[in-house]
Amino acid sequence: MKTASISVWCCFCNEEGNNMEPYNHMLMQTPLFNSLTADELPHMLNCLNARKKTYEAKEFIIHETDVTEDLGIVLQGQVQIITEDFLGNRSITAKLGPGQLFGQVAASKKAASSPVSVMADTDSEILLLKFHKLVAPCTRACSFHSRVIENMMNVLSDRNLMMNRKLTILSQRTMRDKLLTFLAWQSQDKMSNEFDIPFNRDELADYLCVNRSALSREISNMIYEGIISSERNHFTLHEKALQ
Repeated sequence: MKTASISVWCCFCNEEGNNMEPYNHMLMQTPLFNSLTADELPHMLNCLNARKKTYEAKEFIIHETDVTEDLGIVLQGQVQIITEDFLGNRSITAKLGPGQLFGQVAASKKAASSPVSVMADTDSEILLLKFHKLVAPCTRACSFHSRVIENMMNVLSDRNLMMNRKLTILSQRTMRDKLLTFLAWQSQDKMSNEFDIPFNRDELADYLCVNRSALSREISNMIYEGIISSERNHFTLHEKALQ
């Protein structure tokens, strides 16, 4: 496995002089930077000691129990947030794509180890930011720094809601109820009864903490009963599922 490569951001050019401006628009759409202008963003990235790193598929960005000060933003590719119990059973907490953030909980706990692992699901480019520089008072008195701090509080709130959603799913008594609760929230997020989920079958089984073969049988039964339709990661919730 190759070692992750790294470059430091400076006014959207890395140390080799490659233009980083293509990420400008995407970063300004992220929850962390959506209140900044194109002129303010490069200054904020410098203030946060932003570094871009590349990872190969299945390479770990953060290991569970690592101590980290970095908040990550996915620039390209996909990453998985993973937890493991004492018996080595793996559960996928989330799958994140471009523009989504990770590591904020671990980075916000000073000198505490990460409660999760973060792994590149595909070849990925990640923007790493120093969390303590984000929440600490800015020595330059940047007028936009306070807006980013406020955005960070909203990001942490959203992450708590996501974890509460996962707990609600896992608290369901049956596999069918877990699956239907998960699909109902996916439908709500996409504002449609027809949608794609971010997981393949193995990943969905990990997320729901169920056996993969048993999950496939349950999905087949629900299709036969007219509750859902499914083709790979594409699902449709029918009227029976909404009753």
